[in-house]
Amino acid sequence: MNELSRIVWSEGMHLGPHHFQAQNRYFENLVRFTWSALSYAPWGLAGLQLDGEALRNGLLRVIHAKGVFPDGLVFLIPDPDAPPADRPLPPIFPPTRDSLDVFLAVEPISAQGANCDLDGAGESRRYRAEFREVADELTGQDAKPIGFAAKNLMVLVESEIGERQAIPLARIRRDLAGHYTQDEKFIPAAICLQASPWLMEMLRRLVEVLEDKARTMAKPKDLGASAVSGFSIEGISNAWFLHCVNSALGPLRHLMLTKNAHPEELYAEMARLGGALCTFGLESHPSQLPLYDHEHPTECFAALDHHIRTHLELVVPSNCVRIELTAGAPHFWSGGVTDARMLVHSQWIIGVRCGIGESEVISGVPRLLKVCSQEFVPKLVARALPGMTLRHLPVPPPAVNARVDFQYFAIDKAGPCWEHIMLTKRVGVYAPGELPDPDLDLMVILES
Repeated sequence: MNELSRIVWSEGMHLGPHHFQAQNRYFENLVRFTWSALSYAPWGLAGLQLDGEALRNGLLRVIHAKGVFPDGLVFLIPDPDAPPADRPLPPIFPPTRDSLDVFLAVEPISAQGANCDLDGAGESRRYRAEFREVADELTGQDAKPIGFAAKNLMVLVESEIGERQAIPLARIRRDLAGHYTQDEKFIPAAICLQASPWLMEMLRRLVEVLEDKARTMAKPKDLGASAVSGFSIEGISNAWFLHCVNSALGPLRHLMLTKNAHPEELYAEMARLGGALCTFGLESHPSQLPLYDHEHPTECFAALDHHIRTHLELVVPSNCVRIELTAGAPHFWSGGVTDARMLVHSQWIIGVRCGIGESEVISGVPRLLKVCSQEFVPKLVARALPGMTLRHLPVPPPAVNARVDFQYFAIDKAGPCWEHIMLTKRVGVYAPGELPDPDLDLMVILES
């Protein structure tokens, strides 16, 4: 029933409830038509909270929910809309399954009328009449009883929906001990990102990964030089890769900040990034990207997120981790070992660029630069003792994104200095004045 015709009002006509119902229906359909024309899939959840304690005990209880049904009916639980009746899970949870999708449902509107239970007979209608005393809004007096159409909301499983209007609420899982929990990775059909905590978490992690890639990749001026183009072949590839990452960061950070965007908008930005990253994959093509599925977004977002993460490793391998060095006292730097994998089956590399000639850097760094634990480095300097052995690498390992004017040195992981780094998880570096204006880049290659 999609009436988009105005009521013809004329002098002397006999007014009945039908006229006001038809006019109200016209405005509802007009709003729905306009919203559908301006927005893709304008229905779904906007927020949800289940009673976790009741759920563990096998009872599904809705504390808060808001959203829009596919036919445009809006709901806001618990006020003004009453929550649906609690639903015990054991009778509806098949013993052969470990998960169950539950839905919020309401009866469809009937074109023949009979949409409201007026006398509380318990009939299965879309609405039930609720009478409340309402005072005059201007005087605050002369209260009169007015009937309101309260929504008959219910919690159902998929086999019970039939012709009813329904939207998915949650996916319930049952563990081996028989306890029930809400699947955090389930993404319901939604009209805004904040309706799904998991979707927001996925977006946050993706932004963090992109920010990390943007930091660890060399800037274009550091990507390598060529006499003809100004860049090496590898440098050009890295520059385009960095362009893909940086151009995606702004829109994704905006979506993460606002939280109210439609999930389809997030999909569009992720698909744009995923398609751009296909440029660097030998066996990937944008046509292979999953399509947006508003009714089943869990699968499409999981596949798209996996595609992006996989392709982000093509140019900047994740087995090369940088240790951020922070300047302390003059000539001293320190950093933390944040991943235990850096201490086992790993190769430590330090890159050095300073204001002296290349040959002087190659010969001087192994003699002058001291690498040890943060606590021991000042003691080595005071006693004029060497730190860990440094060995020049004419060609850095493939995992290292080599930068212009940098010389790279392998760090020998042996001796008291290394043992103390393993103990304290802190590393220190000393560069004396003979190495003017040093730029240090400490990396750890994680071996598989």
